[in-house]
Amino acid sequence: MNAFGKCHGGGRRGAQRATAPLIAVFTTLAESHSALVVDVSSTGVRLRGDRLPKMGEGIVVTIEKVRAFGTVAWSDHGECGVEFDPPLSANDEQTLKWLVSTTRTLPPDVKAAFDSWVLGCGR
Repeated sequence: MNAFGKCHGGGRRGAQRATAPLIAVFTTLAESHSALVVDVSSTGVRLRGDRLPKMGEGIVVTIEKVRAFGTVAWSDHGECGVEFDPPLSANDEQTLKWLVSTTRTLPPDVKAAFDSWVLGCGR
């Protein structure tokens, strides 16, 4: 499977998407939580997790060093789609491409330990 390119399902987003085994932290006006990045593009991100923000809510999404403001475009069954405003810069997009390419090759046990560390469980 390509790390970047259009995901299956014929979504409406025109920007190239990356299936991304990464963790994001999203921050609303009231709180911060972690979520799994399902896929990401220059125009938005799909998150999976608990306590996701509601549709229409403005949030800040942080993935490693990349930070973007966005609005939740949809939320359903433990996932939500966030539209970035403005879209990611070319530099931020390149950073995420690099992160996706490096984390996709990690063995599952190393990836699980990394995720645990990022979420604060391994501290």
